Amino acid sequence: MVNIKDIAASNAAFKKANTGLVAVFVGATSGIGMGTLKQFAKNANSPTIYIVGRSQSAAKPLLDELSTSNPEAVLNFIETEVSLMKNVDKACDEIESKETKVDILFVSPGYLSFDGRNQSEEGIDIPHALRYYTRLRFTYNLLPLLKASPNPRVISILAGGREGDIDLSDLEVKANFSGLKAMKNSTTQTTLAFEELAKTNPSVTFIHKYPGFVDTGVLGRLLGTMTGLWALPATFVKWFILPVLNFFSTSIEEAGERGVFLATSARFPPLKRRDGWEAAAVPLPEGVKEISEESGVYRLGAKDESVDAVPVLVRYRHEGVGKTVWESTLAVWERALARSG
Repeated sequence: MVNIKDIAASNAAFKKANTGLVAVFVGATSGIGMGTLKQFAKNANSPTIYIVGRSQSAAKPLLDELSTSNPEAVLNFIETEVSLMKNVDKACDEIESKETKVDILFVSPGYLSFDGRNQSEEGIDIPHALRYYTRLRFTYNLLPLLKASPNPRVISILAGGREGDIDLSDLEVKANFSGLKAMKNSTTQTTLAFEELAKTNPSVTFIHKYPGFVDTGVLGRLLGTMTGLWALPATFVKWFILPVLNFFSTSIEEAGERGVFLATSARFPPLKRRDGWEAAAVPLPEGVKEISEESGVYRLGAKDESVDAVPVLVRYRHEGVGKTVWESTLAVWERALARSG
């Protein structure tokens, strides 16, 4: 566990040392991504920041706040719908045309839904795409630029450490669909896919974090959409249970501070450290220790502690399921892009 005071000390050291970092944020116009984006912009020196979102006009207040907090930051908003792989590719092409490296890729798009399967024009369930296929496509496309950084990081905020059994014959969750099944698939696939990528990209740090309960407002908005038989219990939870949960929750500000820590601290080295890594990574505060993962992927809990591998993940590693997941991912992308032209 890393205390928030140590997080603050690390971020203060980051503010004094860094310059000219390039960061890409996907899903950062609200929630934990937005909290991390704000903290990064405030603490980074002359950064270049790419913010990928659905509406630049809706994001204008956020962009204005970021500019005020750091007038030296170069802000680039890429307006697109990232549930479509073709749009992910276009966004990455734009970044690649302008940059020679990317230091940080922070991905957290998605939303909670109790609805049935909502298929995009590319044939992928949209929430499942946002939680998994979109995030991995950004990662895969930007790996050449990430590997040009001395301290590259990929951070996905989802549910690291909560992997479970998945149906390997239905990784897209087309049969017997449920939102919970899709979320479990996304979690397990993310860890296994990251581990496959770490094998061939050992200089990149991959982080899959479970943030715990963060007061982002998303649960309240979801409960407010309930109709029919679910409307009454949802209303009760929203007005009587949720305020109690929020009292014990992590604030967006703290979640953002922790996000910057994940993106910069020497606590999370890659499998293979490039020349310049020690100088680029923020030194550890006194009492905070470096951790390392044989897989090259850090599965972290809410307080940035390393989580032991669950039995199913150990079995999947032994059986080589990561390769199956990755090959399926490549096939889904190929089919989706062929459908969208």
